[in-house]
Amino acid sequence: MRLTVKLTPYNLAYLVYPVVYVCSIPLTLLLKQYNGVIAHVFPVNFVELYIVSNHGYVWFSALYWALAVTLGYFPGADKEVLTRYTKIYLVNTLWILVLLEWCFGSPIFERISVFAGAACSIEGIVREYECKNSGGVWSDPFDSSSHYTFLISSSLLVWYLLVSHVSWITDYLSSRVPDLEVGIAYTPLENELTQASSRYKTVRFAVEVVAVVLLVIWFISYVTTSIFFHTIPEKFVGLICGLFVPTLIEYI
Repeated sequence: MRLTVKLTPYNLAYLVYPVVYVCSIPLTLLLKQYNGVIAHVFPVNFVELYIVSNHGYVWFSALYWALAVTLGYFPGADKEVLTRYTKIYLVNTLWILVLLEWCFGSPIFERISVFAGAACSIEGIVREYECKNSGGVWSDPFDSSSHYTFLISSSLLVWYLLVSHVSWITDYLSSRVPDLEVGIAYTPLENELTQASSRYKTVRFAVEVVAVVLLVIWFISYVTTSIFFHTIPEKFVGLICGLFVPTLIEYI
């Protein structure tokens, strides 16, 4: 029995992230002396502060729902598609919360850190935020890359919406990647598109363009993180966790 795997636009995007991780390992070892310099470069610092770390999930949520509504719900008011996208978003949000915020106490990433030897200078405190709020110093020898997790999961979920609905993106990819199997999963009926107002079409295209631009920014941040930030094992943990929901997306 022969097992065949289709190369679709989504699968192609999915493969990019582990490939970049593997290819970045030699560069991480070669350029590690520049880590401190890169962290203070203005574009890197700006993206880190306003698009990834502090407001990253807000950007993702706004973009995800803009795409889900304009591509998945309108113009045919498809409640079934919108319901599925809602479930995907909720599963991803729950996964991020369990990893970074709370998992019956400490979140998973913090538990990994404590297992690896993280500790507070104040005896008896095992939570990072509690340690810092109490004036202690949190020493963390293993900092799982939440950047990796966020950038991978957010990017792939946005890609999933785009390649499920947007033909100009899939057509562009198929013209440049041999043997790419392109099929738009959700295509509005022709009469629905004909009746759609020009305003809707303009808004839809604008949302698509914004999504592509933000994906490019996120990918540049991902490559930068791959080369200059975190240790190789820390990024591996972030990679596995970031791919978790995108791997299961067809079963949600």
